[in-house]
Amino acid sequence: MTPLSPALTRREEQVLLLIGDGLGLREIACTLHISVWTVRDHRDNGKRKLFAVTTTHAVAIVTRLRQAGPVA
Repeated sequence: MTPLSPALTRREEQVLLLIGDGLGLREIACTLHISVWTVRDHRDNGKRKLFAVTTTHAVAIVTRLRQAGPVA
């Protein structure tokens, strides 16, 4: 999967989308075979890069970008 936003890494986007799917941090960590701390880092970095105030806001941005399609 290629990041939808050039600012986000593939993993940051993946974590935000999984949060949007309703998975908790532990579930995401188990799914991606990474630590909960790494999931938190990806979530927080994604929020910061998207200038999102909350995780919900970041998920909404990524979801909208996904619906709009890949960036050229």
